[in-house]
Amino acid sequence: MDPKKWLVKLFATSFIVIGLPVFGIMGFNYYIDPLWNYTHANDFNDYQLGFDERQLKTNYINSHDFNYDSLLIGTSRITYLDERAFTTESVYNYSLSGLQIEEYLPYMKYAEKKNGKPFKKIFIELYFDSANTSKPNTLNPPQTYIETSEAPFYAIKSLFSESTMHYARFNYDISKVNHYDGARSYMRNNIAQTTYPNDDMEQSWQEFKTNFKAESAKPFMYDHDYRKRLQAIKEAFPNTELVVFTELMPAKRLQTILHNDNRYEAYSRWMNEMVDVFGTVYSFHTVNEVTTNVDNFFDWLHYYPNVGYLIIKSLENREDQSTIMQAVNKGNLDEYLENVVVDIDIE
Repeated sequence: MDPKKWLVKLFATSFIVIGLPVFGIMGFNYYIDPLWNYTHANDFNDYQLGFDERQLKTNYINSHDFNYDSLLIGTSRITYLDERAFTTESVYNYSLSGLQIEEYLPYMKYAEKKNGKPFKKIFIELYFDSANTSKPNTLNPPQTYIETSEAPFYAIKSLFSESTMHYARFNYDISKVNHYDGARSYMRNNIAQTTYPNDDMEQSWQEFKTNFKAESAKPFMYDHDYRKRLQAIKEAFPNTELVVFTELMPAKRLQTILHNDNRYEAYSRWMNEMVDVFGTVYSFHTVNEVTTNVDNFFDWLHYYPNVGYLIIKSLENREDQSTIMQAVNKGNLDEYLENVVVDIDIE
């Protein structure tokens, strides 16, 4: 056989056997884009599993025209706040599951860097357990996700990944039926959604009480550097209004925690340090029509997105009276701490 013809046949055969499947996988991964490295949307990627929010949301920042007035950051609870619901400014929701106190500042600084200018406001959810050092962070540091996202050719190389293919197929399947039966999925525009049922709230409540009893038998390991961490956040954004607020949780869960003397002592220190650094803290630790209605929650940590709209409304109208939020400052902190513990049925 003519050597040239042999080489042509070899090349053609290799392309068919190897090239076409590889390009097919790359094309499918690109089309679904489970890593948020691209900006396109279609009917088969409109449901996205947030399997690694630290990487995904950092990728989103790098792949989109990142130009926002303000930033919102917090834990998985805050992922359910629809950033489009802010009426006076454009806000990017950089909230991440299990966000630890030492992670806040690196992600906030990175978002400001990519924004190219200081944010007008940064809305910061701080939660009580963020001061508890007995719950260590097992995730990679923020710089790991940032460096991965900014690595040369990362977006292209990720298209070859077997894990990318796995999540692409999963997203394709849930997008076909426009339904995900887990706790959280995302739309392509960084909006979290859920239809997760809350039909096992009573059973999970009994589990929470059992776990809390065991946990509270040990002292709350308060982070002695917590105030320094808060001060570092404040000093890093001198031209930005920092709107600090507590997590919203079911009243029964909050009151179970606060009725424990050791936890209440740590809670008082936590509130004092936040008020001392930021001046005002907006507390959602109130007993009200939202926190006492278990239908607003699908577990004892997370509320449904409809509650997120109420939170945004309260944060945007901080000067108005709110039934679910209280502004706490040095002038009313002692009174707040006296009244935050309420006698309700927590059995």
